[in-house]
Amino acid sequence: MDQIYVAIDVETTGLEAGVDEIIEIAAVKFRADQVIETFDTLVQPRHSLPLNSSRLTGITAAMLDGAPRFAEVAPRFAAFLKNYPLVGHNVRFDINMLQAQGMRLPQPAFDTFELATLLMPRTPAYRLGTLAETLGITHDEAHRALSDADVTRQVFLHLLQRIAALSLNDLNEIVRLTARIDWGLRPLFEEAQRAKALRVFVDETPISADARESEEKLAPLKPTGNDRPIDLAEIRRFFSSNGALGRAFEGYEQRDQQVRMSEAVANAFNQGGALIAEAGTGTGKGLAYLVPAVLHAARRGERVVISTNTINLQDQLFFKDIPALQKVMSNGAADKPPFTAALLKGRSNYLCLKRYHDLRRDQRLMSDDVRALLKVQLWLHATESGDRAELPLQEGENATWSKLSAAWDQCTGPRCSEFHRCFFFKARRQAEAAHLVIVNHALLMADLAVENDVIPPYDYLIVDEAHNLEEVATDQLSFNVDREELLTFLNDIFVEEQAQIVGGLLSELPNHFRESMATRIDIDRADAIAAALRPAVARARDAVYGCFNTLIAFVRRDAELTAADTRLRITHALRRKPSWAEVERAWETLSGTLTAIGEGLGQLESLLIDLKDAELLEYDALLLRVQALKRYATEVRVNIGHILVGGAEEKVTWLTYDRLRDTLTLSAAPLSVAEILRTNLFERKNATVLTSATLSVGGDFRFVRQRIGLDEAEELALDSPFDYVRQALLYIPSDMPEPSHPGYQRAMEQAIIDLARATNGRMLVLFTAINALRQTYRAIQEPLEDAGIAVLGQGIDGSRRSLLERFKEFPGTVLLGTSSFWEGVDVVGDALSVLVIAKLPFSVPTDPIFAARSEQFDDAFNQYAVPQSILRFKQGFGRLIRSKDDRGVVAVLDRRLLTKKYGQAFLDSLPHTTVRSGPLQRLPELAKRFLAATNGVTGNAGDPAIK
Repeated sequence: MDQIYVAIDVETTGLEAGVDEIIEIAAVKFRADQVIETFDTLVQPRHSLPLNSSRLTGITAAMLDGAPRFAEVAPRFAAFLKNYPLVGHNVRFDINMLQAQGMRLPQPAFDTFELATLLMPRTPAYRLGTLAETLGITHDEAHRALSDADVTRQVFLHLLQRIAALSLNDLNEIVRLTARIDWGLRPLFEEAQRAKALRVFVDETPISADARESEEKLAPLKPTGNDRPIDLAEIRRFFSSNGALGRAFEGYEQRDQQVRMSEAVANAFNQGGALIAEAGTGTGKGLAYLVPAVLHAARRGERVVISTNTINLQDQLFFKDIPALQKVMSNGAADKPPFTAALLKGRSNYLCLKRYHDLRRDQRLMSDDVRALLKVQLWLHATESGDRAELPLQEGENATWSKLSAAWDQCTGPRCSEFHRCFFFKARRQAEAAHLVIVNHALLMADLAVENDVIPPYDYLIVDEAHNLEEVATDQLSFNVDREELLTFLNDIFVEEQAQIVGGLLSELPNHFRESMATRIDIDRADAIAAALRPAVARARDAVYGCFNTLIAFVRRDAELTAADTRLRITHALRRKPSWAEVERAWETLSGTLTAIGEGLGQLESLLIDLKDAELLEYDALLLRVQALKRYATEVRVNIGHILVGGAEEKVTWLTYDRLRDTLTLSAAPLSVAEILRTNLFERKNATVLTSATLSVGGDFRFVRQRIGLDEAEELALDSPFDYVRQALLYIPSDMPEPSHPGYQRAMEQAIIDLARATNGRMLVLFTAINALRQTYRAIQEPLEDAGIAVLGQGIDGSRRSLLERFKEFPGTVLLGTSSFWEGVDVVGDALSVLVIAKLPFSVPTDPIFAARSEQFDDAFNQYAVPQSILRFKQGFGRLIRSKDDRGVVAVLDRRLLTKKYGQAFLDSLPHTTVRSGPLQRLPELAKRFLAATNGVTGNAGDPAIK
C-alpha cells in the first residue's frame, strides 16, 4: 500500500460543532504499517472546561493553561495534513469540529466506525475502545487525542485487510450497488477489486456463506406420556444448601421466598389455572419459575413459553440463567443438557433471503437502501440466525429492513425457493423442538392479534415483567398510519417518477405473464384491470395529500397542542364541531379512492386464482402480494374511517401532530384489552404464571387482574429478602412546594444540588416529563460541576446504555432520567446510593388512552390513576437496592405523600422501609450520615418516622 493516510482525532468540550470547543488535536501520518510522523497539541478553549470533558479525557484546566489557541494551531495542523486522505472514528464529527473553527478539509475521509459496522457485524459495540479490545489492540490512554488517533490507524489497517480478504464476487457487488450513490468508502473497495481481479485465476474463490444449506435436523417436541406431577419435595431439595445449587455454587444461600415461589409455580403446572406472583427484588424469581418449568417440560414433553418485556431480561434468561441451569441439572456435563431452549422473535426480526435478493435487483434504491444491503451482504457470511439484532443498522438504514424482513403477508412458506435456508423457519423449527421457548410480550401479543402462529402451539405460559402486559397488548393491538405510509402503499401498487422510471405491482405485472400458459384473453383482462387501477392510484395519492393537509389545517386552527403534548383525542364532541365537516369531506374522497383500489385488487386476485395452473412467474409470491395490498386497502379504510367518522365505541382514537416535522399520525387503540387477553390467551392455556416485582397495590392484586382480564388466579405476594429497614431510608420533605406550585421547580433544583453535594453525587433522579428534566439539567449542571460532580441527562448526553456505563464508571455523578429509567436500571454497589423521585408518576390527564379509560370508572382518580401511579412508583423505588450489601437513600420531592389521603397508599405498597419526614434543609446531612453509617438508621426527634 503506497497511499499515505492521516488518522485524526479531536477532544472537545461537547458534541455541538460551532458551540463546543476543541481542547486537543492529534494526527498520525502513516503508509501501510509505517508511522511517518505524528502531530499532537492541547488547545486552550475560550470558556471553562466542563467537568464531564475533564473526567472523560483526563485533561485538566491546569493542563490547558498556557496552551495555544486554535488560531495558533490551525496553520501548523493544516500543513501537517496537506491533502492526504483522512481517517477517523466517526470522522465526520472531527471534521465538523475543525471546520467550525474555520479549517477547510476537502480531501477524502474514511470513517472506521462505518467501515467496522460493515466489515465486523455482530461486534458487541462499535466504540473505538471496544473495537480495539476485540482486535487485540492496546489502548492505554482512551479519550486522549494521540492515543485515539493511533488506535484508529491500527483499526483502519485491520479493516483494510478485511476488505482485501473479500471475494471478488462480494467486491463486484459492492462496487455495483454503490455506483449510483455518493459513498465515501467506495474507493477502498474499488482498489481491492482491482487488486483481486488481477489475481482472479490465482486465488481460489470461496463459496459464499449465503449459498450454504441448512444441515440442522430437528425433531418437534412430542409428549412423553409421563403425566406424573412435579414433586414439591424435589423442588425443595434442588434449592436446599446441600442440593444441586448448593453443590454447584460455593457460598450458595437458600432463599425461602425463592423456594415458596418455585413451589407455587409447580402447583400451578400440576393443577392448572393461573398464578399471579409478586416477587420482591432479590427473590430470584427467574430461577424460581425456570426449575418447575424445566421439570414439567422435560418430563412430559410439553412446551413451556416464557415471555419477558425487556431485551435485558430475555438475554439474561437465555444466555445466562438457562445455560447455568442446564449445567447444574446435568451435573456439569455440558455436552448433553437435560432440556433444550430456544429464543424466538417476531418475523420482522429475521432476514428474508428472497426479499433480499429481490431488493438487490431494484433499480430505485436510495442511499440508505444501498448501505443496508452492503451490511446484509457481508453479514450473511457470518450469521447463523439471520436476526437483525446482530446487524448494526444506522438511522435511515432501519427503514430498509422493512423491505428485507420475513413479513408474514409475503411468505409463501415451503413453496419459496429459499425455504430450505430460511432463517425464520429455522428459528421456528428450533422452537418446535425446544422444551422452553423464550419470547417477548410484543411477539406474544402480536401472535394473538393476527393469529399467524409464529410461536409453536403451547399450553403452559410464564409471563415475567407482567406489569407491562396491558401496555404492550394495547400497543400491539393498536393502529397507526401517517401520510408517508399511505403513499408508500400506493407506490407499491404503481409509481411513475420524473425520469420515466416506473415501479410497483402494476409495472411488474407483465413480467409474471411472460412465457406463461395464460391466454391472450387472460392477459387482456390483467391489462384492463391495471389500466383502471393506475388512475385510481393517482387520484388516491392526491386524496391522501388533501386529507392530511385538511387535518393539519384543522389542528393548527382549532386544537391547542403544545410541544410537551402533541396528541389530540378525537371524540364525538370534536367530530360535532362545524370545522370537522371539512375533514370528513376530505376523508370521503380518500375513502372512495381506497374502495376503488380495493375492488380493482380484488378483481386481480380473482383472475390470479383462476390462473393457478397457468405457470405464471413466481405465482405464489404474486398472489400473496396482491392479497396483502388488497387487505391493507380494506383495513386502512376501515380504521381511518373509525378514527375520523366514528362507529367503533370499543376504540380510543386520536391524532398526533409534530409541528417541527409537520407530520400527522392517526391512531386507534382498544379501550380495554382485558376481554382479548381473557378469551384469546388465559382461557386457552392449561396453566399461566404471571410474575413481577410490582403487581399489587397495598398487597391487593385486583387492580392488575382487572386490567388484564385475569378473573380466577391463585395469588402469592413475596417480600424481598433484603433488609430495607437497615439498607434504605426514604425521606419526604414536609415543606416542599407541591408540584403545581410556581416555586416547586426552583425548590426541586436546589434540593438536588444540596443533596448531591452532601453525597458526592452517586444519584439517579427520576422525572415524569422530559421538559422538566431538561430544565433541571440546565439549572444544576454548573453549580454541581463547580463541586466536582458531573451531570448526565437522558436525551442530552448520549444513549441510555452509554449513560449507564458512564454513571457506573464515574461514581461522583448525577444522572437524570425519565420514563425508561423507572425500570430495568440495575446498578449494584456505591455508584447508585441516592434515588430522587421528583414527583409521583401520575399519567398525563390528556393522554388519549388514559383519558378514555378513566371514563370507565366512577372515581377515576382513586380507582385508576392512583393504583397505576403506585405501580410505577414501586418500579422506581426498586432501582435503589439491588443486592443485600447495597445501602441508599430515597428522596421523594413530592409532599403529596404527606398531605393527600392517597399518600399512605403509596407508602403501604413499598417494602417495609424506614420513612422519615422533615424540613428539606435537613435532608442532605441526614443522607450523608445514613450513607456513612455501617448499620441502623440515623435520625432524631425532628425527623419523625411515619412508617
